[in-house]
Amino acid sequence: MTADSPARDSALERIHADERSPMESLPYWARATNPIVRRHLGLYWRTLPPEFEPIFYICGFWLIALLIGIVFPFVTDLATTVIVVSVLVIPVGIIFYLRALFSIAANAAAVMADEIRNNTMHLLMSTPMSLEQIFLGKVASAIWRKMDDLMLIVQGAAIFGPPLIIMHYAGLFPLRESGPATYLLIIAMTITALLRLVLEPLMVGMVGVGIGAFVPFRAIAVTSSLAWVAFYFILINMLQQLNLQNLSAALDLAREASDAAIYAANMRLALALAATIAIELALPVLLPYALIRLVSGLLARQMRAN
Repeated sequence: MTADSPARDSALERIHADERSPMESLPYWARATNPIVRRHLGLYWRTLPPEFEPIFYICGFWLIALLIGIVFPFVTDLATTVIVVSVLVIPVGIIFYLRALFSIAANAAAVMADEIRNNTMHLLMSTPMSLEQIFLGKVASAIWRKMDDLMLIVQGAAIFGPPLIIMHYAGLFPLRESGPATYLLIIAMTITALLRLVLEPLMVGMVGVGIGAFVPFRAIAVTSSLAWVAFYFILINMLQQLNLQNLSAALDLAREASDAAIYAANMRLALALAATIAIELALPVLLPYALIRLVSGLLARQMRAN
């Protein structure tokens, strides 16, 4: 073996990685070429796989701009010049996002209800894939139908979302006075918002699969899944609005408190900040992930028991 063999092997691996289809970068259960997914897609199997590289570049730009803004605040001021466009684009994106989630939940519930009603689930269980992968494949088939819309929504959120997040938190914590903590909070909120766009479609699809498994009547399963999506978003937004009001009141109290009441005011502010981190950063990520695992596990256990 020659001395340059490791270098040559490494170069060949990079070439093969570059030649791989983007579909191969996805888990097998998520690929449109997966037979369990493709049987539900129809013409949608021709949908191009998602390209994540532009999104990483956009997120990198905002991350660098915010980190530089800690030292040079005028950089953040320049970056937020697109705020007017963000105010116009993001509400429209939210409408299309909700529409996509409703469609994913309805399609996932419908395909699973059909499997149960037609008694074909035992045939899928004979495949090498695990039950959890089968359920995720059902979800993936529903997501592929809205893949083009979801990728546009994610790209729009990556470009125009950070200015709105900056405006939201800068109104509560002035950037030039609060220091690095506010910038880190904005970065964390931006990452959370993008993670939600990945986890929430999987979550509503998995819940739809669970509803379709236990309610084998297609119309009822679809209606129940749509009601679940509406309930989830009302719950999340209600909690966030209540927390925002509590945080604003705590900030006002801390600014106006007398020396005798400053300790109590600071304690209330600390609790409000902890609730903000829990509700706006942790909950939107942990709740979808927990529901995906919970529904998948319970449904798999029920199927094995039957």
